[in-house]
Amino acid sequence: MRLGLSHVKQMLARLSNPQDAFPSVHVAGTNGKGSLCAHLAARAAASGNLVGLFTSPHLIHVEERARIDGRPIDEKEFDECLALVRKASEEAPPIAITYYEKTFLVALISFKRAGVSRAIIETGLGGRLDATKCVNADFCAITTISEDHLEILGPELVDVAREKAGIHRSGVPIMMFDPDNEEIESQVRQMVGQDFLLHTDNSSDKPWKKWYNMASKIGQHLGWQKDPMHVRWPGRDGISYTSGNVAVRLSAAHNLEGIRDEASRLERDTVIMIGLTQKDNLNEILAPLINEQTSRKIIHAVITEPEHGRLPPHPAEEISDSIGTTISHSLSDGVLSAFEEAFQRASERKVELLIMGSVHLIGDILSVLNPLKHDLSSALLVHPPREHS
Repeated sequence: MRLGLSHVKQMLARLSNPQDAFPSVHVAGTNGKGSLCAHLAARAAASGNLVGLFTSPHLIHVEERARIDGRPIDEKEFDECLALVRKASEEAPPIAITYYEKTFLVALISFKRAGVSRAIIETGLGGRLDATKCVNADFCAITTISEDHLEILGPELVDVAREKAGIHRSGVPIMMFDPDNEEIESQVRQMVGQDFLLHTDNSSDKPWKKWYNMASKIGQHLGWQKDPMHVRWPGRDGISYTSGNVAVRLSAAHNLEGIRDEASRLERDTVIMIGLTQKDNLNEILAPLINEQTSRKIIHAVITEPEHGRLPPHPAEEISDSIGTTISHSLSDGVLSAFEEAFQRASERKVELLIMGSVHLIGDILSVLNPLKHDLSSALLVHPPREHS
């Protein structure tokens, strides 16, 4: 991981600046930015745009980070674009670039090669110094501001907000989801001036619908009038997968904000399966699950560890220690065995199975749930192909 733009700018110049071949909507935030990007891509496609969508991390395959017309680029296209990145990086003087920067550059090259008319770009970390700041944005958006990566972007929450608001370009509108924090809103308003737009949503809608609402508002500004259908974003869209007599819901709630929201919406008895990547504030993150109101609805928790991802998994034993005796739970060595146990318990009690935690865990389970494990193209399709006018 590296914050800074100098290496990426040099690489883009060597690659003939592919980011200038199309306008982008640039999205930053703590939670919800991927969901907002998915809705924006679908809305732009419904209005006739050929859309390139860059997001991170990926669920299963690295090619998911670069989608064109809703679908991940294929392995051959990814490899060809990566070869161009490698060649450019080896020119004298050589430039050392990170994994994330490589995938970002691959996405931009693939978008230019495909002739996309619009890109939707999700930041990786922060905004001001994130590689994605180099895109040619004509609209920017900020979702939520919370304490993830406070040790990098802080020390205070308002510092995090400033870093994320750093995606702003003078003269380019930037819409911020109402942070319900006067100091943060004031600081961002002061930074961006007359380009500031506040999106307030006081509804009781679930997060997926709230990001749909915000995407609709942004679409109005950009002239995207058609309402998209069948938008998918596994682990974030709230869709349940029926397997046998069990409804399985996937949730990529992995930080305090996400887990708190899931806990607040737990309405009936549920079996959960949970696995997280390494966390410094584990007890704080899990606190919403083990309060009295929520814990009594959790019949049993199966704790496991994600099997892939950039960060190491958080040890299941430490999650078990944090949960203590408040919730009946068990530990499982592998994701598949954990799923089988959790599924069996949910089936016996005729309740929902909620699988939550790391996005990489969601990817592991998506592979398990898909009946055609060799072909996940339908499961990974964010939106239907564009509608030609």
